[in-house]
Amino acid sequence: MDVRIIGFWVLLLSGVLLLASIPGTNLRDLVFLSGFAVVSLAWVIVISQQLGTAHPLSSRLTTAIWDQASVLLGEPLTDSGSTARNQPYFSAGSQIACLVSMLSGYLIGRNRRNARFLLMSFLGSALIYAIEGLVEFALLPNLVQWQQKYNYLSSVTATFVNPNVAATYFGAATIGWFLVAMNLRQHRPSEPLLPWRELILSFLHATSPRKVLYPLACFVVLAATMLTGSRAGSVLSLTALSGAIATCFRQELRRRRLLWIVPIAAGPLVVTTISLLAPRASERFGVQGFFDLGRWYTYGSTLRIIEDFPWLGSGLGTFRWVFPAYRSGEIPSYGIWEQAHNTTLEIAAEMGIPFAAVLVTTWGAILLVLARGMLSRNRDATLPTAAFWIGLLAVAHSQLDFPLQIPGFSLAICPILGMGMSQSFSNKSKQLTYSY
Repeated sequence: MDVRIIGFWVLLLSGVLLLASIPGTNLRDLVFLSGFAVVSLAWVIVISQQLGTAHPLSSRLTTAIWDQASVLLGEPLTDSGSTARNQPYFSAGSQIACLVSMLSGYLIGRNRRNARFLLMSFLGSALIYAIEGLVEFALLPNLVQWQQKYNYLSSVTATFVNPNVAATYFGAATIGWFLVAMNLRQHRPSEPLLPWRELILSFLHATSPRKVLYPLACFVVLAATMLTGSRAGSVLSLTALSGAIATCFRQELRRRRLLWIVPIAAGPLVVTTISLLAPRASERFGVQGFFDLGRWYTYGSTLRIIEDFPWLGSGLGTFRWVFPAYRSGEIPSYGIWEQAHNTTLEIAAEMGIPFAAVLVTTWGAILLVLARGMLSRNRDATLPTAAFWIGLLAVAHSQLDFPLQIPGFSLAICPILGMGMSQSFSNKSKQLTYSY
């Protein structure tokens, strides 16, 4: 993405952050803000070291590179903490925007009404993009946003270039639309159990346009997910959707002693859905299997980069230039690997193992907070539940691909995760009644 566009988003989100921080904060907010501050400080330390001249920790890793370049050029060069001088400066904007967007989502999400509006804004925009993508795929498959499309002509990508990122985006929207549709149920855990047939009929017969529009929106974004042709994106989206369904109906399933059947039924349902709705993904499964060997060899090559740059990494944004020197001969000769197809490994390669450990711990803490809210909240449980499964889907797919590294995806998802963390704890002093 253009640096100017990322700069614009950083400025815009910074303004949102300033406006959202005006209301008073409590002790819980201070704890969360302290966590964000720790991650930000670690990030600043690494980037400052990479932008400066070689430091004690990095001299062993980068001096040889710059010394070799000095010999070849026949003139002395100043050492740098990055293998590509100043590249971390140009690559920092997307990570800053993601952090600020998550923090803004947290501060805005402290208000229940604002939290719901944020979720519905994300779902509404995803529905519009899904409709646009499906229409373009049916009528103008060689165009994206009225621009020439050169790759993935047999896949729905909507506004994205890569179908794997599009699959995760629309998969996240499918989870959200399903949960807000199920939120329209009037059944309460304390009420007597209804037979499954009567429960479904009571939901369908209730007169409400939203009970028709929300499931329809869910189906539209699900269709867009399946037509991307992404193997991992389709499987992980359906698996996360299965988890969201089980979470939504866990009280009924537990009282009927059927909770154990969910993981058993999820597998066949995922396979059946892909067979019926995802012909491109089914074809790729038949030809390539679930995982191509090129990625395994890429992971091995990335581990070699980490071995040579363990502390501060090779420099943020330098993977595409460093990787060719480590590229395994087992990787097919066609194609350019600009990403490691594993965000965790790529961060460790570019920013070092210590920062990668901080980031992994942070993501684990975020998912734990969201899981706590998902299982403990009664009112507004939809908000942390949607954030948890969307976050888990994004993190899981980023271990096989790079959706979280695409600003167009991460800037849409991170505010939802921040909102979910804020709504993982009840605030009875600000209870509001609101209907989606």
